[in-house]
Amino acid sequence: MGGSPIPIGGALHEALRAQGLGFLLHEQKLRDRWVEVVGGPAAKVAALESLKDFVLHVKVEAAVWRNELHYQQEAIRQRANGILGADIVREIRLR
Repeated sequence: MGGSPIPIGGALHEALRAQGLGFLLHEQKLRDRWVEVVGGPAAKVAALESLKDFVLHVKVEAAVWRNELHYQQEAIRQRANGILGADIVREIRLR
């Protein structure tokens, strides 16, 4: 066991990536900044369920809001990717 010590955050990040769970890190980042992703009023009625295989799954409480967010999908996708710093979110599924 030679070499330099690595910060725990970096080690955890690499361990998750190695296990194919890197999306969990991206998902948590979006959860932490959800109001920025969908906007204040929408954040009260729309919850991030998961981020899997480049698809952001969002549960929306009311059909009216689901319809509104449907029209904003591209803007939401761009804001999410801007926060993540990469093209991670390629599709948004509202339910």
